[in-house]
Amino acid sequence: MDINEEEYTPERKNGIFRFSIPNLDAHNKSLEWIESERKRMGAEIDCMLEDGYDSSRKCHIYVNGRESGINYRLTLSFESKIANLLSKRINEVELSDRNLKSILFTFQKLIHFETHWYDHSEGRWQHICLDVKPSVNHPFWPGDHIVSVMNCLSEDMTSVLDRDMKTLRKAMTKALVVSWFQGDNSDIMGFNKVSQYVEWLIQLEETDSEFSFANKRDLILKNIKNDWGYWVESQKTKQMKLYENVFSSLEEYQ
Repeated sequence: MDINEEEYTPERKNGIFRFSIPNLDAHNKSLEWIESERKRMGAEIDCMLEDGYDSSRKCHIYVNGRESGINYRLTLSFESKIANLLSKRINEVELSDRNLKSILFTFQKLIHFETHWYDHSEGRWQHICLDVKPSVNHPFWPGDHIVSVMNCLSEDMTSVLDRDMKTLRKAMTKALVVSWFQGDNSDIMGFNKVSQYVEWLIQLEETDSEFSFANKRDLILKNIKNDWGYWVESQKTKQMKLYENVFSSLEEYQ
């Protein structure tokens, strides 16, 4: 998405690093990772001024689906109250695994986000529920999760085949078609491919078990491997190459 340059102010130039916390190195490294991935995938960032309605600082990160061309927007909210509370006594804490679990589970809302895709047919952003439920056994820094979501959206054509990506599948059944008519997706991805992929996504949603979903997904990936000429070597994702290696090993075994 194009960002309105007139909306920029000197305060916005610090980008994601406005969310830094003194003395909290692991969190700050997560922000560096967000910035590194943002630059790698060519995503834009638009940091918004506080509006006075709450204590959070906000920014938008705009990510495009690498092959789908779908325009996504992550709206990040950084809770200053949590940050100030953490920075008060974090130096007194030994950051062992057990202590980190307690801290990260308690303060998971340090940075939270909402996800949208831009619907050119209606001229507005449509919400996608891609939030995560924190687990005391598997904690993570909020910035690390944001990186995973950015990559999920950038590689949406393969990440949507994950069984947990139910809301993304639902959104993409419309978004893929809209993106094609807008002319945003791959130039060598014809509408026949788009409609076929949408049909596959609908079929995945109609499966009634994890086993049938996995079977259908594997058939889809094999069809892509065998028949989709546009998926040239340079465009293949790591996930796609992994599945190809699995298929190759199976064929050799048989």
